[in-house]
Amino acid sequence: MEDLVNALKGSIEGEVRFDRVSRLLYSTDASIYQIEPLGVVIPKHRVDVKKVVRIASDYGIPILPRGGGTALAGQSIGKALILDFSKHVNRVLELNTDERWVRVEPGVVLDELNAYLRPHGLQFAPDVATSSRANIGGMISNNSSGAHSIVYGKTIDHVSELQVILADGSEVTFCELNEDALHRKMEQKDLEGQCYREVVRLAAVHREEIGRRYPKVLRRVGGYNLDEFTKGEPFNMCRMIVGSEGTLATIVGAKLHLIPLPKAKVLGVAQFHDLLEAMKAVVPILETGPAALELMDKMIMDQTKGSLSLARQRGWIEGDPGAALAVEYFGETQDELVPKLAELEESLKRKGLGYAFTRAVTQEDQDNVWNVRKAGLGLLMGVKGDKKPIAFIEDAAVPLEALHDYIAELHEVITSNGTTAGYYAHA
Repeated sequence: MEDLVNALKGSIEGEVRFDRVSRLLYSTDASIYQIEPLGVVIPKHRVDVKKVVRIASDYGIPILPRGGGTALAGQSIGKALILDFSKHVNRVLELNTDERWVRVEPGVVLDELNAYLRPHGLQFAPDVATSSRANIGGMISNNSSGAHSIVYGKTIDHVSELQVILADGSEVTFCELNEDALHRKMEQKDLEGQCYREVVRLAAVHREEIGRRYPKVLRRVGGYNLDEFTKGEPFNMCRMIVGSEGTLATIVGAKLHLIPLPKAKVLGVAQFHDLLEAMKAVVPILETGPAALELMDKMIMDQTKGSLSLARQRGWIEGDPGAALAVEYFGETQDELVPKLAELEESLKRKGLGYAFTRAVTQEDQDNVWNVRKAGLGLLMGVKGDKKPIAFIEDAAVPLEALHDYIAELHEVITSNGTTAGYYAHA
């Protein structure tokens, strides 16, 4: 290990940390898991990254790219050499407002990127709950979506080009290719050419199985995106890198598609006596065409009482709901959207769903609702007492027709074992 450390320190400008404290700091993320890494490198720039990958290859050491450490299933920890992009490799490189794209480094924080884009009336669409700390590189690796995936889809739908470092230390650019360009790539005698040949082969050989086996749900992000190469669309290797959790290549740059900010938006909050009643309302609400539909349950809302900042933002909560669904609509003007809230409220009343409905039309009122929703995981982790919540089911993608029964059966398992759970979700 000493030879590895010396090789790294003698080759890069960034930080090389193999001390006990650093390894412990990087042994956890937002999941319940803890795995101590071999060491940590904090690169200054992409040249450092290329050198680290080559050295790790020479020594047979696995590498694990990491951003903000917001992974919920242990994706940003492992017995590997951690590459932390969040400190230095975090610049916005180029913005084209006419064509609506931006080039960034992987360590850019989502909220900081969107703050940079806001004066131009643009945004990077996927809006994860951890937006104040989630890095773009991690979102690409995870194929993140967020609250507005109903209208904006997933990260894979907004990445047009990637600069990556392959396992041999070579830097390549992945982008959309026509048929001739694809064949030229496949003829290359290097690792890049091998990557193209293998993906094309896998998609062709297993096309039928992929079509039969891959789940047909909007938010499926598990496994490699081989299904993207069976649709007859222009070939773009970015679609294989997105969602691969750093296992195929190390991202050092990305060209992202941007969308205009919504001109107007309103928010309504339907409140229910219990969680299962809220689940019955999901499909009817989705039929009204919302831009977002977010679930918060009693445990999360009760936790806001102990937060100095969030306690002042509870004005939209009426009574003591067992669950709440926040419903957002986008449009051209507020005037056209407010009637949609009235229609939704009346629709739920006719169906006997929910006991209260709060309208959030001003930006301040909407922010109060969203701040509570985004604080979900943090609130749960702050539960007072010796017993602490464990996030043991994360990012499950459930077909809508099965959602109520899924939650009902899960709730039965939890209560029959004498415990409780907090539920928050993109419903």
